[in-house]
Amino acid sequence: MQIYQVERNDFCPCGSERKYKKCCLPAVEEATRAVGRAVGPNLTAYGKEVVNTLGFICGLKWDEGARPPEFERVGRLLKEAWEEEEEAMEEPGGERLDGISSRFAKLLREKPCLRLVRIPPDFLLEIEAHQETDEELKQCIEGVVSGLADDEDFVYSSIVDLAYSLHFDSFSDEELKALFTGLGWLVGKDTRYGFIEVVLSVTMEEFEEAMEKIEAFESSADEEDEAAVRELMDFLQENTVFGEYFYTKLLKDTVPAMRAIEEGKINLVLPLYAVLRGIYKYINEVLANLPRAFIKKVIDEDLFRFDWIGACLWEDGEAKYFLPEIFRVLSEHAGQEEDKSLAMALERLLFASQVGVVINNPDLIERLYLLCLYKFIDGMLTTLPGTEMNFNGLEDLLDEEKVARYAESLKEKGLEKEANYVLEQFRTLGREAKDKYDAGIAGMVKRLCIQG
Repeated sequence: MQIYQVERNDFCPCGSERKYKKCCLPAVEEATRAVGRAVGPNLTAYGKEVVNTLGFICGLKWDEGARPPEFERVGRLLKEAWEEEEEAMEEPGGERLDGISSRFAKLLREKPCLRLVRIPPDFLLEIEAHQETDEELKQCIEGVVSGLADDEDFVYSSIVDLAYSLHFDSFSDEELKALFTGLGWLVGKDTRYGFIEVVLSVTMEEFEEAMEKIEAFESSADEEDEAAVRELMDFLQENTVFGEYFYTKLLKDTVPAMRAIEEGKINLVLPLYAVLRGIYKYINEVLANLPRAFIKKVIDEDLFRFDWIGACLWEDGEAKYFLPEIFRVLSEHAGQEEDKSLAMALERLLFASQVGVVINNPDLIERLYLLCLYKFIDGMLTTLPGTEMNFNGLEDLLDEEKVARYAESLKEKGLEKEANYVLEQFRTLGREAKDKYDAGIAGMVKRLCIQG
């Protein structure tokens, strides 16, 4: 039974966005045969599963710069690793087996791509919440290990991370044998606990180191100390799993601020240029076919139904204009808010948003972005922030002459890049948005007439 589930018509795990059968599957099959020949015949069911998994790992094609391992070398070293593990298990005391575990743990610490093989943040939070007594902590850790052993997402993501490391990190023969031993523990249902215990041990060591850094930051600096914040952000970026853990903890403190924003108690007033592409994209993707109020349903029930939200921010580059403005506005509200608890929540929202960007977790920023879009679309401001221009509805945003005047007003304020960005968005998306908006309104009127 394969512990990774990739069907022929699934998207390829290498990230090419092609179907598996037309991308890496032929190479995976070739790698599996070659590794199997090097290992030799008469394999057990477990042995075959390890060979199949290694074939999958070796056959995946990655980005430019990947160094595919030699299949025969992989098979030879896998066979040697099995022989050494078998000898270690026969020796009393378990010292040699402990040595193999230590070598695998060393790889997890030192190989850059293996830094992703860690206990997920939600399990770390669970461990943190059960430290009243040693017995409670022990039971919690046992539960975490057991839960991860049955967690298909954890198993599969670990396999993909090992594959990425094998293609991009450099390994000596001895290091590869340690890696293959760890992989074998992961593949075997009965031995998977050994893999998870090593990963847990490494994760907890780094967790303690990270907590010391966080405590040092909190005691010696504040969130307005730019140098200290930058140092902390760099650390979180390097330690992805702890960055996710820290981000998840921060999210709990942002709930009052997000609720106040969603309820309209806090008004996020951003310049139009910071969200203009998103508005045009929304019209093109959604508004032409759906009632305007539907965007609120998206916010309340299913934020990420539309891929264009993230694409608009990160791939198309609107984040360059949105991020500085949303950070500025949140900081201003935090400084002006009279309710101290809400002010603190706004500060945590600002900090969590910045951490999310650093660790490539865009959920919070994308939610704030969509809320700002909703503000412009559902309740257009009479006067645009920073201008004396009146915009009374979406029709004004689709008026080429009025958009040009807005861009000119930005130039007068010295915002040349922002002005050019506005004009570019209208050229590339605004005209299309106007056509679709008009067609959508006409279609809705027609449907209403038919119903009447």
